[in-house]
Amino acid sequence: MIGFALYGIDEDDHGYWIYRMMIDQKHQGKGYGKEAIQLVIDDIRSMKEERHQTITLSYEPSNEHAKRIYENMGFKEVEGLIISDEQVARYTF
Repeated sequence: MIGFALYGIDEDDHGYWIYRMMIDQKHQGKGYGKEAIQLVIDDIRSMKEERHQTITLSYEPSNEHAKRIYENMGFKEVEGLIISDEQVARYTF
């Protein structure tokens, strides 16, 4: 196994969240993370639920690599929104 993604509709805000995106250390830096994020975006988009226009996630503010990857995939930081010491970012369709 290279990694896994855990995502779904959040019970609190009823929006899609990526809760976990993990790639095994041995496989990092090979593009699998970007591909996994794109697959999640494509899967959620295919559900065609018009009321869901965003995907939200969070990451450690010190994790510059994750921040850069998410930004390159189209996620934008939600200014001033920190949850459990993690920066929140959102992708809008």
